[in-house]
Amino acid sequence: MNNFFTGRAEGMEDYYDIHDGESPISTATLDMALAHFQNLEGAALDYYGADTGDNTFKIDDIVFKVLEDPDDGYRSHLGAIDYTDSHSSLFFSQSIAQVRIETYHGRNEEYSEGDQGYQLVDVEDGHVWLEFGTDNTDDYYPMFAFRHMPKEPK
Repeated sequence: MNNFFTGRAEGMEDYYDIHDGESPISTATLDMALAHFQNLEGAALDYYGADTGDNTFKIDDIVFKVLEDPDDGYRSHLGAIDYTDSHSSLFFSQSIAQVRIETYHGRNEEYSEGDQGYQLVDVEDGHVWLEFGTDNTDDYYPMFAFRHMPKEPK
C-alpha cells in the first residue's frame, strides 16, 4: 500500500497522548497506527461511519483520527493517522457496511501531481463511503481532504 501521509500534523507538539495526558504523542505511536491502518488493506472491515468535523472514522471496533499537516498556512496535506478514544464523534451502533481500504492516485494532465489518498470502498457494490488524502488540483495549493459520502436512499 502506498504511504501518502507526510508524517507531520498540526500542533504535534501540542497533541497529547490521551493515555497519560502529559507526554506528547511519540512518532512511534503514529508509526504504529499507520502500520496497523496499512495492514488492514484488502480485509473486509465493519464500517460504523465517519465524522468530517473531527476527521474520525470507525472500522471494526477502532476509531481512527486523520491529522492534517498544515504545511505553510496556504497549503495543507494528509499528515498522519492515529487511534483515538478522545472524540465527540457519533457513530452507528451497528455496522452500516463492509468496506475495504484502497489507495487512490488521480493524475491531472495539466499538473505533475494529483489527488492521492485512501478510500473506504463498499465490498458489496463499490460505493466509496469515505475518502481522505491530499487534493492537488492546481499543483501549487495542495489541500487536505476528508470526505464522508453516504449512500443515496433507495
